[in-house]
Amino acid sequence: MKKIAAFALATSLMVGLSACSSSSEKTDNAKGGNEITLAVWGSSPAETKALEATIDSFEKASGKNVKVEVIQDNFQDALTARFAAKNAPDVFYMEAYAAPKFIKSGVLADISNEAKNQEDFYEPLIDSFKGEDGKLYALPKDYSTLSLYVNTDLLTKAGFNVEDIPSDWKGLLEFSEKVQAKLDKGQAAMVFDNTMARHLSAMIASGLNPVTEDGKADFTSSPEAISYLESLVEGQDKGYLANPKTDLGVDWAGAAFGVNKAVFMIEGNWVLSALKTDYSDVKYQVFPAPKVNGKEQTMTFTVGYAIAKDSENKETAVEFINYMTGDGLKQWSEGSGTLPSRISTSEEMKVNEDPVLKAHVEGAEYGTVWSSGVNLPVISQAFDNQFMAALNGDKSVEQAMKDAEQEANDEIARQE
Repeated sequence: MKKIAAFALATSLMVGLSACSSSSEKTDNAKGGNEITLAVWGSSPAETKALEATIDSFEKASGKNVKVEVIQDNFQDALTARFAAKNAPDVFYMEAYAAPKFIKSGVLADISNEAKNQEDFYEPLIDSFKGEDGKLYALPKDYSTLSLYVNTDLLTKAGFNVEDIPSDWKGLLEFSEKVQAKLDKGQAAMVFDNTMARHLSAMIASGLNPVTEDGKADFTSSPEAISYLESLVEGQDKGYLANPKTDLGVDWAGAAFGVNKAVFMIEGNWVLSALKTDYSDVKYQVFPAPKVNGKEQTMTFTVGYAIAKDSENKETAVEFINYMTGDGLKQWSEGSGTLPSRISTSEEMKVNEDPVLKAHVEGAEYGTVWSSGVNLPVISQAFDNQFMAALNGDKSVEQAMKDAEQEANDEIARQE
């Protein structure tokens, strides 16, 4: 598809090129407003192919044209630079995590009155693209949730079966310690990710929301949350929780699972492509993420289509995003292997009847979306920094969380 162009430019260079090309692009845009630009990041071959096919369908149905720009590196920085240069794309991918910042800056178009059938989207997904004013600034194109993956061959070899697996976090850790004792050297009962993006829902289930109502950091007000984090450190120290790269010598959790180095992983449905193509011999089952303190919990990650407020082609842009999240959603979801953001499309595709996808789809109803105000990037970075110190044994978890809270709030105050 020749219309797709790839950009792997440093932010400063992007600003310069954008400024230089803005006049010619505006000339093109003036031709009836029948062409829009769409900025996306680099993706898997399956997603790229699905995007091309769904855009082709839109173009045939509408008679409009879509020029796709692939920004390979530093997508959010490049997008920010494009806005600064007054040369933003008409439509662009928008992570829920980054949405509050862009909404607050006033660069996104309010699509509250143009978005179709909003009640059909999973509520947590569409709500993550609403501002404090209640207005809607993007439409979710798909989502991922975390679920528990079990390598059934390794589990059986260790002398257990899936019926033995507890459904709660504390029980799962105790079970993992038993499984670890039966594994070969170089294998781990469970691989884990130590970033806040993976543990926000568990902390909330433990009575702690790290982002307060006034946008500050809170990592210390819940003893239950401290205990939850301490369980990760203890599991690592005892060897039944492992980091894929540093402990097992592989790049990511899916690879550790795929080469039979891990019995359990709590991962998103993005691993399925690799399991199907790269590790097709691995036998596995998928279950809901473990309950924490008796509460269902999981993390939800979603990306939306947003429109630049100053787009000269807003009518076509709105038509495009409504198509991609409406008539074209099933085509996109089937081709890319992603989960559809609309309930009706999920039902039509019967994804909740798929034994592999069922837990992921159910998680969309109660999952915590990775988005929580403009200060979440600062707060999560402070957590990641300090929790790593706890995992390395340099600090207690309690001290690390005190330091994370201080680090985040000092930076928030500095930025204010």
